[in-house]
Amino acid sequence: MVKDKPQKVSVIIPFRNEAENLPFLVRDLLAQSYPKNRVEVVFVDDHSSDGSGSVLDSMVSGISGFSHLPLLPGNSGKKAALYHGIQHASNERLIQVDADCRLGPHFIASHMAFLEKHPSDLVAGLLSTSQGKGGFLEAFERLDLMALAGTGAGSFALGRPMMCSGANLAYSRDLYMETRVFDPVETCESGDDMFLMIGARKLKRTLAFNTACEACVETAPVPSFRALLSQRIRWGAKSTRYGMADIQMLAVLVALTNLIVLLMPLWFFLYTEGWPCLAGAWIVKSLVDFLLIYRVSGLCQQKAGLHWFLPVSLAYYPVFFLSLVGSLLGRTSWKGAV
Repeated sequence: MVKDKPQKVSVIIPFRNEAENLPFLVRDLLAQSYPKNRVEVVFVDDHSSDGSGSVLDSMVSGISGFSHLPLLPGNSGKKAALYHGIQHASNERLIQVDADCRLGPHFIASHMAFLEKHPSDLVAGLLSTSQGKGGFLEAFERLDLMALAGTGAGSFALGRPMMCSGANLAYSRDLYMETRVFDPVETCESGDDMFLMIGARKLKRTLAFNTACEACVETAPVPSFRALLSQRIRWGAKSTRYGMADIQMLAVLVALTNLIVLLMPLWFFLYTEGWPCLAGAWIVKSLVDFLLIYRVSGLCQQKAGLHWFLPVSLAYYPVFFLSLVGSLLGRTSWKGAV
């Protein structure tokens, strides 16, 4: 239920080469149930080369509350685009989404209602993928994102937030400005979401997770396995910079567990008498993973793809290994930004 005089909010959307996705996002924003005169939408163009700016201008020109800002020469990357947009935003309360996302009509209203009921400096939300061409790659990404979202929501509920996504975040301007000191902007291109969350934890701010279906964001499926792997490498590469012991210990534990499972065929060969224990441990882990994804798929109303769980879970471990190696050896960037 929206109050008679609801709080004003600014939606910040950095983008780079999103000409195909921007029209869908603009339509979703125009269809929001939250009062139009209480919403400001700020798009920031990070030097797109595919005509994204022209596409956006053709849709939002003359629409009250919508603005399109080009990122200044000499600056590039998602973090610079976010900062530029937040500097020009009019409101204290901010919502951050990615340009390739789809939003339900009550997305903003859900976050703002949640904030009224649970006053917080930062609120994270669920993330899944929108319906694409279907198939194994899309199922892999969707189930993986649901597992990450479920893990993040659980960590928030336990009072020790471990992960969140910049595709679905609500926070205050003051928090963003105060946490910039914790973000190694010059040496780490990605991680705006995680460093914001870590900064909020270090400042002992109030953090919460909105699990409402209305606040779930659907991101466009990646077009190829190479893009999926590149995305996971970018996510993994920033983990060494977090400076938060429990988060880094969790990352090490997850890496060791996944490597042990990946090498399980070798364990069967070397320790033939121990195979029942190894198989039992894998079955228990898989069951826990399935229950987590099942729960999140219900929240996101996307249970239809759960039949992919077994093949995805088997493929996950070699993909994780490739991502781990890539994150340790590779250099990352945001959509070609330098």
